[in-house]
Amino acid sequence: METKDFDFVARYYKKGSFNKDAAWARLGITTVSWWSRFRVAAAVAALLVVSASAALIYHQYQLNTAKNQAVESVDITPLTEAKVIDFENASLTEIVREIEMVYNVNIVNLPDPTLDYNLSLHFEGNPVELIDAINDILGTQMNVVEK
Repeated sequence: METKDFDFVARYYKKGSFNKDAAWARLGITTVSWWSRFRVAAAVAALLVVSASAALIYHQYQLNTAKNQAVESVDITPLTEAKVIDFENASLTEIVREIEMVYNVNIVNLPDPTLDYNLSLHFEGNPVELIDAINDILGTQMNVVEK
């Protein structure tokens, strides 16, 4: 540093100029006392304890409620089995016959056979979703029933 830098600092230096509390005060920000910080920390800790207690009580309530409810068995049927099926410019009659064979289901509410519907599609999923997609495309009302 040059001497003129030291002269500047010596001339304008005031005691307490580099005090952090004084700097915050000049900015209009007051410092928080140690006790205020402690109270905030205690309030946060109390909130965490109350929240954790409430979560544990709710979880225990859910367990007790679940034990009292009857467990219902779910039968997985072939209607939920996903398979891949492809058609290239096939008639609706061929498509229905193939779906019934691949998924081992029956298709009901077929449209009038005189209507000539042809489709090309690649589908991966279960027969209900496939028939729903075909119904949306063709405007038909076909349904899937188990054999």
